[in-house]
Amino acid sequence: MKDRNSGGMLSPSAGQTAYPNENRPWSNSDRRTLSRNRNEGADAIAAILGRSPKAVRRMAEKMRVSLRVSPGDVCPVCGVHEIRPHTAAARHGMCPTCWTRRLTGLREEEAGLRQAEREYQAAKKRAQRSGR
Repeated sequence: MKDRNSGGMLSPSAGQTAYPNENRPWSNSDRRTLSRNRNEGADAIAAILGRSPKAVRRMAEKMRVSLRVSPGDVCPVCGVHEIRPHTAAARHGMCPTCWTRRLTGLREEEAGLRQAEREYQAAKKRAQRSGR
């Protein structure tokens, strides 16, 4: 389930976003990490810093740091395929194969969450009927 205010994913049990440093101010160390790892893409930097990819892109823009991947760079996820510039995958610092795998995983996770929600609602309804 998405948190409408922050854009982050909600943790099912804690009710908090999945980004532990979301509301923490950016330190000089965070900014150096962003600059040094700019070729890795926003998603990878976000994972390192514990922030959302959107926040990383916003800070990179403020710092005037380009997160563009150069042609010929190797994908940091698989280390095999070349990153193709001007693609959605390249904007996230991945090769098209890794990007497709990531999207597949996210969609499978979302389908699992929907299935769990349906099972919960069905169990809740059964409990309500038996409690009458």
